[in-house]
Amino acid sequence: MSRTLPRRRSGFSLIELLVALLIGSTLMAGIAKVFVNSRQGYRVQESASRLQENLRIAVDTLGHHLRLADFWGGVEADRVQLLGTPAYSGPGGCEHGWILDPATGLRGYAGGTSAPVGLPANCLSDYVRGSDALAIRYANPDGYASTAQLKASGAANTLKTNGRYYLRARVGAQAVLFDVTSDASRAAAVNTVIPGTADDGVLSYQYQTLLFYLRNIDFGRGPVPTLNVLRLQNDALQAEQLVDGIEMLSFSYGLDSDGDGLVDGYRKAAEVGNWQQVLSVRLSLIARGDELDRYVDTQSYPLADGRCYGPAGSACALTYSAADARYQRRLVAKEIQLRNRVRG
Repeated sequence: MSRTLPRRRSGFSLIELLVALLIGSTLMAGIAKVFVNSRQGYRVQESASRLQENLRIAVDTLGHHLRLADFWGGVEADRVQLLGTPAYSGPGGCEHGWILDPATGLRGYAGGTSAPVGLPANCLSDYVRGSDALAIRYANPDGYASTAQLKASGAANTLKTNGRYYLRARVGAQAVLFDVTSDASRAAAVNTVIPGTADDGVLSYQYQTLLFYLRNIDFGRGPVPTLNVLRLQNDALQAEQLVDGIEMLSFSYGLDSDGDGLVDGYRKAAEVGNWQQVLSVRLSLIARGDELDRYVDTQSYPLADGRCYGPAGSACALTYSAADARYQRRLVAKEIQLRNRVRG
């Protein structure tokens, strides 16, 4: 009787295993590289989207407040008087004389190596070198207070939410700034200086001062240039972060030097002699992303005040470092009219 011998089983040789491992490792390395590149590309794309959104928010914010500049309830700025003794203070010399200044509804400050010339010393902290600053003052239409509110018991407390000073105006005649927390000043403003109600053309609004500038803020990944504002809150100017990633800010100012209601030309802040002649503002904003890209930015960006912003070693007066050259950047330029100064 014949017997069938079992078939001999054969496996992979050591060389075959090594070749298979090499091929597998190569494939995995390729897949990993594709994944990393895709992930980095996605992060850069998301960074670009945030950059565009930050630019939009920054321009909309500045435009909103510029359109409110020099609004005094239907009264010319030179018809606003200050009632009582101001008590406001601010950082580094931004005291009441600078804060409570309705005669200057708009005032620009040219950028420099330190805080812009013309601002009170040390008013700004962590200032971004070379960037301009802009002060805007107005009576806030969103902060309307009726005569009944001002006369009511406890009004000094209920109206103090965002600032102690209010403007009370008789449309087309005169206006007064007064401390709503002072019973004497409030009574004088409402009962003596400008009595009446809205039916008589008497309106009261909360007074506002804002100073826009760029500030370096560390969010945990190193300093980030950020659009910041000093806003009048309660008893002083308070710093508030608005939009991060705004790397450069520049303004130029459209002057009506002959009083015909038309802009005759644009000037830098240092060239403006009379700020009441400014009818419009040109602004330049440069925003950068928050993720490093694979390319190096070598472009120079023109600014509203005639300067340019470019890479280290360029002919521009303002430069960004080699370490920052891999960030994506976008420039936006916009012209905004001052509604309360444009007639017709």
